[in-house]
Amino acid sequence: MTPILLNQLRGIITSPLISMFCKKFEENENLLKRAIDTSICTVLIGLDNLLDNTLLYNKVIESITLTEFYKSTEYDNGKLSSLTFSFEHEGFTPLNLIFSAKKGRISEMISNEIGVKSETAGAILNFAVMLILSHFKNEQEKGNTIQNDLNSEIKAILNAVPEGIRVILGYTNFECDSYTGTETLIKTNLKPHFFTKIFKL
Repeated sequence: MTPILLNQLRGIITSPLISMFCKKFEENENLLKRAIDTSICTVLIGLDNLLDNTLLYNKVIESITLTEFYKSTEYDNGKLSSLTFSFEHEGFTPLNLIFSAKKGRISEMISNEIGVKSETAGAILNFAVMLILSHFKNEQEKGNTIQNDLNSEIKAILNAVPEGIRVILGYTNFECDSYTGTETLIKTNLKPHFFTKIFKL
């Protein structure tokens, strides 16, 4: 199955945005791209495991509405055309709701696994959560619900996250197979929503 939601979020990121981030954070372009992709997937895993807690999930989505990032970010044909760097401080609130005390460890693991500076990893994780929640809120306002897309793509999302981060998130038994053709074969011994049982927010 093609991961539609994940590809939509990846498609929002433009080359000019990557260049701007490279200049601001003084990072290698390829490493920065990987950090953004890993951060997007990490946040999606956290959101997927909030789906059973409707009140908390809705609280996370609604936390975006009054932010400068949500109100000022502009899109052109599904791609980011302008944004402010308000995500650097506005991302902390939703990340704390999603990951609680594990947020700092997750940020450090992104830094260690990808090879970007700790400060960059933290900022990019903040960017990822604001980008994703803005996308979810925009879809919600259009009358679209994407929770089912998120849940159905969770294996593909996990496959895109380094092992160390999966371990922190509780997916210690998840195994990624190598690519076969254009499809990714994934084996896991986990039951759906295993994360919910071992990671209480």
